[in-house]
Amino acid sequence: MLTVSISILLAGAAVSALTAQQPRVAAVVSLASLVIGCVTGIAAAMASVWMQAGTLEFVGSWSLPSARLALSLDGLSAFFLLTVLGVCLLAGIYGEAYVRRSDSLSQSKSVRPLFLLLTVSMAAVVCAQNAILFLFAWELMALASFFLVIIEDEHAEVRRAGFLYFVCTHTATLALFILFSILGKAAGTLDFEGIRTIMPPGESRSVVLLLLGMIGFGMKAGIAPFHIWLQEAHPAAPSHVSAVMSGVVIKVGIYGFLRLIWMLRSVPDFWAIVLIVAGVVSGVGGVLFALAQHDLKRLLAYHSVENIGIITLGLGLGCLGLSHHRPELALLGFAGAILHTLNHALFKSLLFLGSGAFYQALGTREIEAGGGLLKAMPWTSALSLVGAAAISGIPPLNGFVSEWLVYMASTSAVTVGEARLAAASIGGLALIGGLALACFTKAYGILCLGVPRTEAARSAHDPGPVMIVPMAALAALCAFIGLWPGPALCLVERAAAVVCGSAPEAAHLALAGFVANARLIGLIGACVIVIAAALAFLRFLLLGDRVALGATWGCGFAPSARTQYTASSYAQPLTRAFAPVLGVHTHARAPVGYWPADSTFSTHTEDRILDGLLIPFGSATVSLLAWVKRRQRSRLQYYMLSVALFLLILLAWKL
Repeated sequence: MLTVSISILLAGAAVSALTAQQPRVAAVVSLASLVIGCVTGIAAAMASVWMQAGTLEFVGSWSLPSARLALSLDGLSAFFLLTVLGVCLLAGIYGEAYVRRSDSLSQSKSVRPLFLLLTVSMAAVVCAQNAILFLFAWELMALASFFLVIIEDEHAEVRRAGFLYFVCTHTATLALFILFSILGKAAGTLDFEGIRTIMPPGESRSVVLLLLGMIGFGMKAGIAPFHIWLQEAHPAAPSHVSAVMSGVVIKVGIYGFLRLIWMLRSVPDFWAIVLIVAGVVSGVGGVLFALAQHDLKRLLAYHSVENIGIITLGLGLGCLGLSHHRPELALLGFAGAILHTLNHALFKSLLFLGSGAFYQALGTREIEAGGGLLKAMPWTSALSLVGAAAISGIPPLNGFVSEWLVYMASTSAVTVGEARLAAASIGGLALIGGLALACFTKAYGILCLGVPRTEAARSAHDPGPVMIVPMAALAALCAFIGLWPGPALCLVERAAAVVCGSAPEAAHLALAGFVANARLIGLIGACVIVIAAALAFLRFLLLGDRVALGATWGCGFAPSARTQYTASSYAQPLTRAFAPVLGVHTHARAPVGYWPADSTFSTHTEDRILDGLLIPFGSATVSLLAWVKRRQRSRLQYYMLSVALFLLILLAWKL
């Protein structure tokens, strides 16, 4: 079924590319192959999990040296395959209507085949069991993502984002080439199962492997400071592509880290320390920079960095359990990371799809252009509110469940004598949660509440059912996992057991207490929702039409756009408190005179790594090389002699 799914998606990409001159035919072929291929792949993953079939493998011949067409479904691959195909299916359905409503995208002939190619490449990455096949699918995924990012390349900022993504993704691929070369040389094979079975433990290689993994997988995942492409590429891509890139493309990097830990079987203490510190830095830094953004998609991109930080915290705690030979801590940590991977895929995809609907209604990504959209776009606003509450970790939605699981893993770290790491993890999670709530209060309040600030906001309306239904499905899944987390936790148990090398029964026992408590919290949340609905219905029965609607009372003044908070002013207390970290640039014109005509206040924040470090360093390097080039007056023979001497020195050192 898995190979049939991949074949259907590949065939759909080819046929939709060949029929691109006939948009209706291409749309039908693309949508049909997406639905059939994704549903078939989801069925294969579900069957392998629920039937407890262990590891299912398909092996085909491949003439490339050291390569095998080896695909397998174990608990870890099946979990990520479900996540990838589920999000791509809903985003692809949404994307059909989104593309039709966009003048620039509707003229493009490559969106549909590239989207299918991206979907099939991610499915192949999470199921590949050979390094050559893994890298082949990884590169296919990178190229498909790149061309989708630059689909609207008439804009300079899109070309800049595409170039940055291209450089970063191929830097990551180069690191993975070196990583698998080291693993293959040590184990004598490039098959993942062979590496896990044969490769001897080597403490001396651990630093190199961690560094290469952080560059290769961490850059794809967006772990700080390797996140520099995220905040540029996500806003540049079409919204349904942004949903897939944030929802599942960056999660492929998390899958790679988990698969690397599975292959190594054990990791030293410093892996845990590095991952926990990186998780805290990514989480806190990501949410702080998100708080300072006014571009909705850029804000959501920084929240991807934040949530990857939470997932990395779980990875670090899991590695801590492995290094101390405490399987219950390892299972808790990895289960928290894996569950938050699923939850983030759901609520972040929902938020990006909502941002696409807002963008098409307003004509801009700036949240300042909104206001009052809860009345103008009730469905989009209500579904986006579910996503905002879920990403803020508010119970009884799914974000709370996975964050609480990471909290539990953090408290368990005290039992292995790592109180400082536990304190850093708990403190970081608490700060992340508070700042995330403040950020989405700002974003949702400025965009959807109050009164309209622009004419576009006054005339805005919800998109059609083809865009609303996928958003509703994602919102329903966010609520379902929060209210009834049992089925999702069954999937998570099996995936975590694979990473730890434990039996599924041991994972079930380790998480039994958490599952029981999560069900209790879900039941309480369901009761609260039912009581609130009953009270609302009772109010309607008692009062009926006797409730009058009017303007909000405000000391005799009717509310207007000029009396509302702006995004900059709302976030100012927090951005001022963290000004040394953010480096906020303020633009203000104070009121002058007794009857001032107007005044302005706005802020913008640059990325400290990209804009504050890498771009100045790159410019200085280019200037230095240009200066050196201008002073080259030597002869060709001297250059050839220098090259020959260098090769001789290299040969002598190697011998």
